[in-house]
Amino acid sequence: MKNRKSLSYLIALVLLNSSLLFFSAALAQTSVPTEKVYSYVSGMPEYQGGTTEMLNFIASNTHYPQEAREAGAEGLVVVTFIVETNGSISDIKVEKCISASLDNEAVRIASLTSGKWKTGKHNNKPVRVRYTLPIKFSLDADNNPAIQHRMPQFKGGQVAMVQAIYKHLSLPAAVQKENISALLDVNFTIDTDGSVSGIAVAGTKLKKTVGTGADMDYIDASTFNVQNKSILALLSEAAAEAVKSTSGMWEPGLRNGKPIAAEVTLPVLLPGSGKADPKQQLSTMFLTYQSDAYDRKSVYETHEVDVSPTLKDMPLEKFLAKHLRYPDTSFEGTVKVSFLVFQDGRFVGPITSVSDTQKTVANEIARVFELTEENWLPAKKNTQSVTVMHTITIDFVPELRADKPTSPTSATVVVTK
Repeated sequence: MKNRKSLSYLIALVLLNSSLLFFSAALAQTSVPTEKVYSYVSGMPEYQGGTTEMLNFIASNTHYPQEAREAGAEGLVVVTFIVETNGSISDIKVEKCISASLDNEAVRIASLTSGKWKTGKHNNKPVRVRYTLPIKFSLDADNNPAIQHRMPQFKGGQVAMVQAIYKHLSLPAAVQKENISALLDVNFTIDTDGSVSGIAVAGTKLKKTVGTGADMDYIDASTFNVQNKSILALLSEAAAEAVKSTSGMWEPGLRNGKPIAAEVTLPVLLPGSGKADPKQQLSTMFLTYQSDAYDRKSVYETHEVDVSPTLKDMPLEKFLAKHLRYPDTSFEGTVKVSFLVFQDGRFVGPITSVSDTQKTVANEIARVFELTEENWLPAKKNTQSVTVMHTITIDFVPELRADKPTSPTSATVVVTK
């Protein structure tokens, strides 16, 4: 690792090495004309619906510029923006560029997410936070846009899926005698080869088709008065068998261009008459995706793991206290330092929160962290090594004097002149 890496180069290296599409990290801004903008808070902003929905949104809204395709331009554009306290975004900046057309496309995509964010929180209060969003542009061998991220989908689309389900859906005779319709949420996994596994009915709702209550909406089966209790099992079996029949008819989900197994939920409508209105079928039976449908997280935060990353030969705090020196500067204050430790022990960082006028402080921190390369033990979660974004604080204070007592600090390390 070289000293004085630019932030854009650092972020690009992090994301390429870890096959991430995104992670939350940004440069702090020491002051703004209005409310403070944070670079890191305990409750970072989140896209509504989670990572899966954000990846889907980016994939479905990306238009690869023809100019870039003809030039064979591809790679990672990194943009940052402020997530405001109302969920909108502002001040979009390109931190890592590829070409004018791809940079502009990344800015356009980022702008479309405005209003779709859960705000960041500090001390349980909404705050403005600068967020980093990397967007990858890739071309296949024929210079066509390569699909990097996609959730599973039925071959042929929504109509073909509904037709396939009902082709194999047999409504039990006992259900028809009860004059009821059923709506079942069926969970299942679409594997990397497009097969279906792990089928389970997560919930059943019923409604009358004739008589009193026919005009009411579906209600939970547990509160519905069904004379023949075995009907619920029959309904579940029918829905499960219909879903199972579609095995092999699915396009698997993709992450970073590679097939992944993903869990989905499909509402299956079983009409009491055995014949549902096709429009009702299409409007009801839409796939939904679990928030963690894309395998385990690529990057965890420290509070999410069981064992934090550490140096092999001594605690990080002790190492920093031993090697950090107060640079020749009048700077005094707390510096937030973030860095990544990968599951194989590789290290990338640090990102510091000091302003451009305090480069000597940032350079000193970078010098010492450079000494830690190839000396890391990764974090652990459920006994497995995982990649972690770790954040510490370093206090730079003047020489301690008896006539100027210092207040207690919660910083990881204190450096004095």
